[in-house]
Amino acid sequence: MTAITHIAGHQVQVGSRLRQRCSWCGAVLCDYDLQRIAVPEGQDPTPGMWETGRLVRVDGPMSFVVEHEDGADLPPEACAVLDPEVTV
Repeated sequence: MTAITHIAGHQVQVGSRLRQRCSWCGAVLCDYDLQRIAVPEGQDPTPGMWETGRLVRVDGPMSFVVEHEDGADLPPEACAVLDPEVTV
């Protein structure tokens, strides 16, 4: 599997479903059913999500934020610079 870098989009919640997609290609970055998350009483039940606009590198089951300077070119493995057929 090849790593690909996505641009975190806005979080969207419909009922108990919470999802975040790449704002460029639409790949799912986070997908939760909030009814299935166990949280200790009194704690915020909202799971961690990526900050909108951050570059998130996904490599198999691992994902992490990639530091990027404003105005700098995107990494060569970013979905925004790949052929759209590769990211569908």
